[in-house]
Amino acid sequence: DIVYRVFSEVGMVENFDEFFDRVYDTFRNAGGWMMFPETPDVLEHLKNLGLKLGIISNFDTRIYSVLDSLGIRHFFDAITLSSEVGFSKPDRRLFESAVRALGVRAPSVLMVGDNPDDDVEPAMQAGLAAVLLDRSNRYAAKSHLRRISSLKELVPEVTS
Repeated sequence: DIVYRVFSEVGMVENFDEFFDRVYDTFRNAGGWMMFPETPDVLEHLKNLGLKLGIISNFDTRIYSVLDSLGIRHFFDAITLSSEVGFSKPDRRLFESAVRALGVRAPSVLMVGDNPDDDVEPAMQAGLAAVLLDRSNRYAAKSHLRRISSLKELVPEVTS
Protein backbone atom coordinates (compact mmCIF):
# COMPACT_ATOMS: atom_id res chain seq x y z
CA ASP A 1 0.00 0.00 0.00
CA ILE A 2 2.74 2.50 0.90
CA VAL A 3 4.63 1.74 -2.32
CA TYR A 4 1.43 2.30 -4.30
CA ARG A 5 0.83 5.65 -2.58
CA VAL A 6 4.38 6.85 -3.21
CA PHE A 7 4.25 6.00 -6.89
CA SER A 8 0.73 7.34 -7.36
CA GLU A 9 1.86 10.73 -6.05
CA VAL A 10 4.40 10.96 -8.86
CA GLY A 11 1.95 9.71 -11.48
CA MET A 12 3.28 6.18 -11.83
CA VAL A 13 0.20 4.06 -11.12
CA GLU A 14 -0.58 2.80 -14.61
CA ASN A 15 0.16 -0.94 -14.59
CA PHE A 16 1.32 -0.61 -11.01
CA ASP A 17 0.99 -4.31 -10.16
CA GLU A 18 3.12 -5.28 -13.12
CA PHE A 19 5.66 -2.59 -12.24
CA PHE A 20 5.80 -3.68 -8.60
CA ASP A 21 6.26 -7.34 -9.58
CA ARG A 22 9.21 -6.40 -11.80
CA VAL A 23 10.83 -4.31 -9.06
CA TYR A 24 10.24 -7.08 -6.52
CA ASP A 25 11.78 -9.66 -8.85
CA THR A 26 14.78 -7.42 -9.55
CA PHE A 27 15.91 -7.94 -5.97
CA ARG A 28 15.51 -11.73 -6.15
CA ASN A 29 19.00 -12.31 -7.58
CA ALA A 30 22.40 -10.69 -8.01
CA GLY A 31 21.20 -8.37 -10.78
CA GLY A 32 19.59 -6.00 -8.30
CA TRP A 33 22.52 -5.89 -5.91
CA MET A 34 26.11 -4.70 -5.77
CA MET A 35 28.76 -6.73 -4.00
CA PHE A 36 31.97 -4.96 -3.10
CA PRO A 37 34.93 -6.61 -4.86
CA GLU A 38 36.74 -7.65 -1.67
CA THR A 39 33.73 -9.46 -0.20
CA PRO A 40 34.31 -13.04 -1.44
CA ASP A 41 38.01 -13.00 -0.53
CA VAL A 42 37.36 -11.63 2.95
CA LEU A 43 34.59 -14.16 3.59
CA GLU A 44 36.84 -16.99 2.43
CA HIS A 45 39.69 -15.77 4.62
CA LEU A 46 37.43 -15.54 7.67
CA LYS A 47 36.08 -19.05 7.04
CA ASN A 48 39.64 -20.37 6.66
CA LEU A 49 40.34 -18.97 10.12
CA GLY A 50 37.64 -21.33 11.38
CA LEU A 51 35.14 -18.60 12.19
CA LYS A 52 31.40 -19.06 12.04
CA LEU A 53 29.76 -16.45 9.84
CA GLY A 54 26.17 -15.29 9.88
CA ILE A 55 23.84 -12.74 8.39
CA ILE A 56 21.26 -10.70 10.27
CA SER A 57 18.84 -8.92 7.96
CA ASN A 58 15.49 -7.20 7.78
CA PHE A 59 15.28 -8.37 4.16
CA ASP A 60 12.94 -11.22 3.26
CA THR A 61 13.58 -14.77 2.07
CA ARG A 62 14.70 -13.56 -1.36
CA ILE A 63 18.07 -13.11 0.32
CA TYR A 64 18.72 -16.84 -0.09
CA SER A 65 18.52 -16.65 -3.88
CA VAL A 66 20.50 -13.38 -3.85
CA LEU A 67 23.32 -15.01 -1.89
CA ASP A 68 23.21 -18.06 -4.18
CA SER A 69 23.41 -15.92 -7.31
CA LEU A 70 26.28 -13.91 -5.83
CA GLY A 71 28.05 -17.19 -5.07
CA ILE A 72 28.58 -16.48 -1.38
CA ARG A 73 25.81 -18.29 0.50
CA HIS A 74 28.08 -21.24 1.32
CA PHE A 75 30.22 -19.02 3.55
CA PHE A 76 27.41 -18.51 6.07
CA ASP A 77 26.61 -20.87 8.92
CA ALA A 78 23.38 -19.07 9.82
CA ILE A 79 21.09 -16.52 8.19
CA THR A 80 18.69 -14.81 10.57
CA LEU A 81 15.87 -12.90 8.91
CA SER A 82 13.40 -10.67 10.68
CA SER A 83 10.64 -12.10 8.49
CA GLU A 84 11.38 -15.57 9.84
CA VAL A 85 11.96 -14.87 13.54
CA GLY A 86 9.38 -12.13 14.10
CA PHE A 87 11.71 -9.35 15.25
CA SER A 88 13.32 -6.68 13.10
CA LYS A 89 16.30 -4.40 13.57
CA PRO A 90 16.93 -2.64 15.83
CA ASP A 91 15.16 -5.07 18.20
CA ARG A 92 17.91 -6.80 20.19
CA ARG A 93 15.94 -10.07 20.05
CA LEU A 94 16.87 -10.38 16.38
CA PHE A 95 20.55 -10.31 17.36
CA GLU A 96 19.93 -12.77 20.19
CA SER A 97 18.21 -15.10 17.69
CA ALA A 98 21.25 -14.91 15.42
CA VAL A 99 23.59 -15.80 18.28
CA ARG A 100 21.44 -18.86 19.07
CA ALA A 101 21.40 -19.86 15.40
CA LEU A 102 25.19 -19.79 15.33
CA GLY A 103 25.38 -21.82 18.53
CA VAL A 104 27.84 -19.45 20.21
CA ARG A 105 27.85 -17.03 23.12
CA ALA A 106 27.13 -13.34 22.48
CA PRO A 107 30.51 -12.01 23.71
CA SER A 108 32.30 -14.15 21.11
CA VAL A 109 30.39 -12.54 18.22
CA LEU A 110 31.60 -9.58 16.20
CA MET A 111 28.68 -7.92 14.43
CA VAL A 112 29.61 -5.89 11.37
CA GLY A 113 26.95 -3.45 10.24
CA ASP A 114 26.65 -0.36 8.10
CA ASN A 115 24.11 1.45 10.25
CA PRO A 116 24.94 2.55 13.78
CA ASP A 117 21.33 2.78 14.94
CA ASP A 118 19.95 -0.41 13.40
CA ASP A 119 23.05 -2.64 13.47
CA VAL A 120 25.89 -1.65 15.74
CA GLU A 121 24.30 -0.14 18.84
CA PRO A 122 21.53 -2.77 19.21
CA ALA A 123 24.11 -5.53 18.71
CA MET A 124 26.17 -4.07 21.54
CA GLN A 125 23.04 -3.87 23.71
CA ALA A 126 22.54 -7.59 23.05
CA GLY A 127 26.07 -8.27 24.34
CA LEU A 128 27.87 -8.63 21.01
CA ALA A 129 31.04 -6.85 20.02
CA ALA A 130 30.30 -4.63 17.04
CA VAL A 131 32.05 -2.63 14.37
CA LEU A 132 30.59 -0.06 12.00
CA LEU A 133 31.38 -0.51 8.31
CA ASP A 134 31.49 3.14 7.23
CA ARG A 135 32.85 3.17 3.68
CA SER A 136 32.24 6.88 3.06
CA ASN A 137 32.91 8.30 6.54
CA ARG A 138 29.22 9.11 6.78
CA TYR A 139 29.15 8.47 10.51
CA ALA A 140 32.29 10.35 11.56
CA ALA A 141 30.35 11.87 14.45
CA LYS A 142 29.88 8.37 15.91
CA SER A 143 33.48 8.38 17.13
CA HIS A 144 32.60 6.22 20.14
CA LEU A 145 32.02 3.24 17.80
CA ARG A 146 34.71 1.00 16.35
CA ARG A 147 34.74 1.75 12.63
CA ILE A 148 36.23 0.26 9.51
CA SER A 149 36.02 1.58 5.96
CA SER A 150 36.48 -1.74 4.13
CA LEU A 151 35.76 -5.40 4.84
CA LYS A 152 39.51 -5.99 4.37
CA GLU A 153 40.00 -4.35 7.75
CA LEU A 154 38.07 -7.18 9.41
CA VAL A 155 40.94 -9.63 9.25
CA PRO A 156 43.14 -7.67 11.69
CA GLU A 157 40.04 -7.05 13.85
CA VAL A 158 39.40 -10.76 14.35
CA THR A 159 43.01 -11.92 14.57
CA SER A 160 44.19 -9.40 17.17
